[in-house]
Amino acid sequence: LLAVLCLGGKDMIQIEHVSFQYANAKEPALRDVSLTIQKGEFVVLLGSSGCGKTTITRLINRLVPEFFEGELEGRVIVDGQNTDELSIQDLAGVVGSVFQDPRSQFFATDTTAEIAFSCENVGIPREEICRRIEQAANDLQIQRLLERSIFELSSGEKQSIAIASVYALAPKILVLDEPSANLDAAATEHLMEILHTLKQQGYTIIISEHRIHYLKDIADRAVLIEYGQITRELDASAFRSLSNEEANRMGLRSTDLLSIRPPVTQKKTGAEEQICLENLSYRYTRESETLANVNLSAGKGDIVGIVGTNGVGKSTLLEIVCGLKKETNGEVRFGGQAVNSKTRVRNTFLVMQSSDYQRFTESVEKELFLGNDGNEELQKKGRMLLERMGLLDYRQQHPASMSGGQKQRLCIAVACMKDTDVICFDEPTSGLDYSSMVNVSSLLHELAEQGKTLLVTTHDYEFLMHTCTHICYLLNGRVESFFPVEPKYTPQIYSILFQKEVVL
Repeated sequence: LLAVLCLGGKDMIQIEHVSFQYANAKEPALRDVSLTIQKGEFVVLLGSSGCGKTTITRLINRLVPEFFEGELEGRVIVDGQNTDELSIQDLAGVVGSVFQDPRSQFFATDTTAEIAFSCENVGIPREEICRRIEQAANDLQIQRLLERSIFELSSGEKQSIAIASVYALAPKILVLDEPSANLDAAATEHLMEILHTLKQQGYTIIISEHRIHYLKDIADRAVLIEYGQITRELDASAFRSLSNEEANRMGLRSTDLLSIRPPVTQKKTGAEEQICLENLSYRYTRESETLANVNLSAGKGDIVGIVGTNGVGKSTLLEIVCGLKKETNGEVRFGGQAVNSKTRVRNTFLVMQSSDYQRFTESVEKELFLGNDGNEELQKKGRMLLERMGLLDYRQQHPASMSGGQKQRLCIAVACMKDTDVICFDEPTSGLDYSSMVNVSSLLHELAEQGKTLLVTTHDYEFLMHTCTHICYLLNGRVESFFPVEPKYTPQIYSILFQKEVVL
């Protein structure tokens, strides 16, 4: 009721004829954008990677142009104040921001201190801070996360703590950038419940997002952005009724995951075994065994989707295969031969979940050709990959200045440049729009056709159904099931990823 009463009230955000071009960028990120958001309204920003969604969120919290410098034209008014006259600090009590990677905004090492930090930073008394921490934990249903180490949390738990830290400060506006990018289905559902709670409390909420299926029943409006301009707006009814086909034509991810089916025919297990894990175990500490007696075999041309909840050991498994971690027990074999971790490092490639950890140069082009200078055939292949990934026009740009989706596509292109028989991808579609997801899927199929074996950890149901030949389901550190991706297994795949039974 509160949210309904708030709608129709005063305008909370007014973006008036704004154009913005980042320093050293060749093209404007926004072109004459005007957008009004009312108090208590829940607005979703839609569009392909690099279209300007994130830039709009940065206008609202003043990161543009105060932190991300560039040329700004037009006017932005937040809660009745012209942001030209305000600093980021001035807006901190009005606008709360949650970034795609919550680790980038953490200041403490334990969860309770992190929730308290924003309040301490503005001088709120200790007794009031304690009350707000308790209220945030109760309202967002995260009591179990208090007094925990930040480093022990899953991606979804970190996202919940980031939201709680902002919530404790009690701003009027919440801005979230790709909040579901690294979350499993259960964590995404919990995020949806948190957002619904915040909406009921009357918060003004702006979300930039690619995976929109979980938002279609709670958003008041969706705004489509293309090449830095607003091209279409959908009210709640139009957004809710958007079909997969309509969304895909607009370059958006599917809205109804239940209707997605894998191909009728799918590649069978490769005739020649390429990789075998036998009784593989790994311990981070003496008390905690992350992986226990994992047995997995994959052949040439297989694309194995490794699935399971956050924190079950999927990324650890890939790191062991690639030699970045050494197994506690068990054996890894390539082509029937046991291989140690050093050999695995030389004969595999890993695309990490966080692309920021594997960039080394000052331009997209140099990143792609690192170690391959002077090889004309590879230069030609690299240019083709840049065009395929929609990065050719950004080849001279510094990777750090690109959007999350663009960074991810660059890392995938780098992986394709490496001539290894085993390639591992850790959540390769986090931050990717629909067309980029389809391109990555197609590229992985081409690599498989070349006889490479691909291991892919993913929470992305849509990508999995488009791409993978097999499912490896990890539960409690073990392989619970392994089966081909075929139409008859659709209910089982959905149940595994969404942790709920379904009849299709």
